[in-house]
Amino acid sequence: MQLFEDLFARLNALVSSRRTRKTLAALLALTAIALALGPVLFPPGPSGEPTLVAARDLSAGTLLTPADTKVIHIPVELRPAGALSGQRAERMLAGAARAGEPLTDVRLVSPAHGPPGTSTVPIRLADPDVAELLHPGTRVDVVAADAHQHRQLASAVTVVTVVTSAGESKSRPSSAKGPLVLVAVPSEAATPLASAALDQPVTVTLR
Repeated sequence: MQLFEDLFARLNALVSSRRTRKTLAALLALTAIALALGPVLFPPGPSGEPTLVAARDLSAGTLLTPADTKVIHIPVELRPAGALSGQRAERMLAGAARAGEPLTDVRLVSPAHGPPGTSTVPIRLADPDVAELLHPGTRVDVVAADAHQHRQLASAVTVVTVVTSAGESKSRPSSAKGPLVLVAVPSEAATPLASAALDQPVTVTLR
């Protein structure tokens, strides 16, 4: 009788062991499937910091619209200093930018103001035709245009805008002198340049 009891116990243990193995195998299979499908069903969020970049090649003086820029995520260690993280509509690009290039705070100006740390100075050019070569973002040197005096008044300044009078032809201004050109210069150089521009004719050279 004891022999039958021992045999039954062994058979019962064998069946239980097989069921356990099947259960474990099923659990392992489900775990593998979950791990494989996890990234698809629950994609990880973007890594890095949101950074504003040019969506296409942009020329200097471009008045930005949402279509001109986009936000991508860039690792913190690769972000340039002053990188912007959100859209900046109605801001002007101070210099040309390539598609995908991160935009920083000093690269954008308002249509009526220059970059941080600068002041906007109006100058009237002696030659009206020169103004036709200028657009917002153009980098120029301001020089005295007097026949007896040729000296540089400001170096590597940025054109903010070119102001023409109402009704004045853009291709041929009616006044003897050119239209007003607003340039962004370092704040410490603003007063000397404004004073010099009032006392003598000035022109600009393109950089």
